[in-house]
Amino acid sequence: MTYLDTFDLTQNREYQARITAAASEQALIFVDDARPEFVAPAHAIILSAGAASAFFSLVAAQPAITAESTDGDLLAALQAVWPKYGAALVEDEPLVEDA
Repeated sequence: MTYLDTFDLTQNREYQARITAAASEQALIFVDDARPEFVAPAHAIILSAGAASAFFSLVAAQPAITAESTDGDLLAALQAVWPKYGAALVEDEPLVEDA
């Protein structure tokens, strides 16, 4: 897929709903995990389902993900990026330094 195709997928409402559902399901599993990079996104999603939107572009950027991907494919891609996103949430150093 091209970058434009990936962006278009992130704007697809059905895709967004499927990722939100998968992320919510995973949040309920990972909230009790011992690894901070798994717990941080889980807490964010449990507090606000809108936090799942962070995964729209991360999952869409995974190889072979399209609007026709199965729920299993989307779940596998979500699980692959979950700890990477979570690590960014728990990173000790700020992502942007204060001026």
